[in-house]
Amino acid sequence: MIKIALLFPGQGSQYNLMGKALLESSPEARDIFQRTNEILGYDLLAIINGGNLEQLTRTEHAQPAIFAYSYAIFQSIWKEKKFFPSFMAGHSLGEFTALTCADVFRYEDALRLVMERATIMQQATADGFGGMAAINGLHPLLVEEECARVSNGEDQIVVANYNSSNQVVISGAKSLIKVAMENLAKIGAITIPLQVSAPFHTPYLEFSNQMFQRAIAQTPMSALKWPVISNVDAKPYYHPAEIQERLSVQMISAVRWKETIEYMLRQGVNTFIELGPKSALTNLLKRDFSHVRAYSYEENYQEITAAIDEQIAEKRPSVISRSLAIAVCTRNQNWNEEEYQKGVIEPYRKIQALGNKLEEEGREESIEEIRQAIEMLRSVFVTKKVPLEEQRERFTQIFDETKKRHLFDEFVPVMFAEKEAVNEK
Repeated sequence: MIKIALLFPGQGSQYNLMGKALLESSPEARDIFQRTNEILGYDLLAIINGGNLEQLTRTEHAQPAIFAYSYAIFQSIWKEKKFFPSFMAGHSLGEFTALTCADVFRYEDALRLVMERATIMQQATADGFGGMAAINGLHPLLVEEECARVSNGEDQIVVANYNSSNQVVISGAKSLIKVAMENLAKIGAITIPLQVSAPFHTPYLEFSNQMFQRAIAQTPMSALKWPVISNVDAKPYYHPAEIQERLSVQMISAVRWKETIEYMLRQGVNTFIELGPKSALTNLLKRDFSHVRAYSYEENYQEITAAIDEQIAEKRPSVISRSLAIAVCTRNQNWNEEEYQKGVIEPYRKIQALGNKLEEEGREESIEEIRQAIEMLRSVFVTKKVPLEEQRERFTQIFDETKKRHLFDEFVPVMFAEKEAVNEK
């Protein structure tokens, strides 16, 4: 069974003329960039195509450019092939792309957030003060020790990204990064300065972070269409309130990318598709997890379409599989362990076993099995104290995605009628 995760890159992946082929072939992509220009108030494509990499690398240009291009890739593929990713994850800036593709943010709202984020991050430090560098070939603990050793009372550097078993990214004062790179190279590290102009994911951005929290709080959010993994703790988001909470500290927290990939692998993901400029995330994945399929849009388009077609050919997601996924993605607000065991864990495991049985037997779910899955999810919702409106949205999502909308009226309204009748008593 094909389980696909979509990955979205962050700043540092930008390059001149990126997206040229997509824009030539995709009306959707051209429309997205036109809308982007209108919101930004300037011609972003002129900067991307202008040949001045230094200008494109500036945070306030690079972040909207990567965001718009990555989103345009997703939309162009989604228009042609209605596939169903099991997870989405984005590296730093890419997390905003993932959340937008998962329908948490409207594109226009997300772009404004990205603009705000880029501007306040760039303004956080004087031009030329901050920077970042990739450190390859050493255990992360050695790099952490070097960061602590060269930091002083005034300036500091920290590990900002835990990308793989032997790659981390350091961030902070550019002068100290240069010293650390030289020292680490002496003990075998391969060091690469990154194309960024601010010390992302460090305490230097604390004031910027406080400003950004206000912007996030004012941005409308919707329920997740697909699970998205947070950079901050490498766990899936369950609710818009959690998205606000974790995104508001993302820029001062380390990106736990390796843990993010490991989480998705534990959930059975076997195909990773990177949507965005270059192939940095794909290459990282291949180094640590050579047994999984990892493709980047710009280098492996044919393989990507083949993997998606393979998933589509298998079958559309079942009500059982989507109910199980949504049960996991739903935020819990009930800390009574006995109720949680009876109302969440036990029914979930029962339906999980049923799903495994159907997969082994290679058959479709029956109406009765669909009913059992819906009853399980209803039990999870009630036990986790999910608001009724969110419950309705989730059930609608399941029946729409599985193309079984005709069954919605048979199962769901009865459950809500029963619940509301109880509440009236």
